Amino acid sequence: MSFRGEQRSFLNLLFEVVLIAVGVFLALWANNWHENSEHRAQARAALRNFAAEMETNRQATQRNRAYHETLGRELEQFLRSKEPPNEERLYKEVHFEGVRPVIFEHTAWDLALATQALSYLKPELAFDISKVYTQQNAFQTLENSFLASAFTPASMSSDNPKGMATAMVFYLIDVNQQEPALLRLYDRVIPEVNSALSH
Repeated sequence: MSFRGEQRSFLNLLFEVVLIAVGVFLALWANNWHENSEHRAQARAALRNFAAEMETNRQATQRNRAYHETLGRELEQFLRSKEPPNEERLYKEVHFEGVRPVIFEHTAWDLALATQALSYLKPELAFDISKVYTQQNAFQTLENSFLASAFTPASMSSDNPKGMATAMVFYLIDVNQQEPALLRLYDRVIPEVNSALSH
């Protein structure tokens, strides 16, 4: 084989290698672009879900604020009174319409964890969203614990209205601290989520 033939063969080989390398590069680039596009779509869907769910939870929390504050005040006045605490006085002075616990929705959070969509958000935003759901979970645990322990045959006995009223006052002290804190968190994080959606 002549030198010129060897040179042509080498150039053909080099050309084929370059073509293969370019093909591999383009395939990797296309795959990467497709994955990034899917991740962006998942992130946007997660943000829409978070915005809607947190707004629903914010409204549910806000709906009970005035009632919980009033109930706490009325129970404290009932306990401070010099008159003997009895069931008749309790129902007359305290406008009790149930405990009205907030049942927080958390489907958006569960779905984001299952699809790993949280990892496609900016870390600061993911952290703030996580704080909201952590706070909701802590509040839900408080509500569940109180409901499980307070409403037993012994505590509901008409012989012990003072004990029940005292337990509710302590519970409402926590509620009336946690609800405003949670509402402030919603008021800060929901606009962040909406802002991320609009960009």
